[in-house]
Amino acid sequence: MRAAISLLVLLFSTCGAQTRSTQTEVQTESQSTGTAAAAAAADFSTQLDVSAELKELRDVVVELRVTLKFTQDDLQMTKTLLNKMETENTGQEMKLIVMAEKLVASEAKVQALERVTAAQEAQLTALKTRLAASEAEVMNLRKETAAQSADLRLAATETGIDDLKVQNAAQEAELTAVKTGLAATETEVDNLEKITEKSKVAFSACLTDSGFIESGNTGLNLVFSKVITSVGQAYSSTTGFFTAPVRGVYYFRFTARDHLSSRYMHIRMFKNGQGLMWLADYDTDGRETYLSSGLALQLEVGDVVNVALPAGSGLFDDHNNHCTFSGFLLFPL
Repeated sequence: MRAAISLLVLLFSTCGAQTRSTQTEVQTESQSTGTAAAAAAADFSTQLDVSAELKELRDVVVELRVTLKFTQDDLQMTKTLLNKMETENTGQEMKLIVMAEKLVASEAKVQALERVTAAQEAQLTALKTRLAASEAEVMNLRKETAAQSADLRLAATETGIDDLKVQNAAQEAELTAVKTGLAATETEVDNLEKITEKSKVAFSACLTDSGFIESGNTGLNLVFSKVITSVGQAYSSTTGFFTAPVRGVYYFRFTARDHLSSRYMHIRMFKNGQGLMWLADYDTDGRETYLSSGLALQLEVGDVVNVALPAGSGLFDDHNNHCTFSGFLLFPL
């Protein structure tokens, strides 16, 4: 494009020089010789041709300027698109980094769970191995006892009866001890299996779809009848009580809601009938009011936990499940 502009400038300069030269010659000839009208007309025609060429060159320059303007606009648009694409690529790279971090965290959790499961499986395998060894020992003792009994019957004499009785008594005592050890081993295996199964305890339940709930003058035990999750069947949707199936540390949490003005909302949590926590709020404007809290409790087998409304209090719940009661076993003891 620059070369074309330079060429046009050169043409302008050449044409201008030719025009000035022609004008000078015409003036000189007119002054000195007074040439005929035909020569003057020829010179004028030449000037008209040069003017026409100059006009064409100006048109070309204008067209080239327009083309240059469009080219610059296209270049600017291309730069804008490139900047936008770079910004989008940067955002996608950040998303990929976040997803990679989440994946690494999930893999770490899975590996931790796999290690715990492997340890439990190793313990169970060891117990099964001991059980198999005990059973094999019992079978061998039985075979030996049977063989010895057969030999003793064949070689029995009156003088050897007392010795055989003593030996048989000793073997029976040993067999009894082995059976006792076997029974203890089987009991231990059963207990471990029961503990492993009972350690899976979790529940979450919602209160009701009935709307407003009043405790009256005597208080009201809250029965969260809409069970969402129940693992271990430790929570009763009929009574509202959670009964600990295994000794351990549990975590419990509840949420309650009300929206009547000039009314108290009280919540109490009990363990075996003993109050552990009391939360209260007094609504003055009729807007939604929420109470929420939780506790970690050490429970023995058979301990019960429940949530209740003290006297003179009220709640509100519907299909949106504003009031909930949840709990799960943190670890057995």
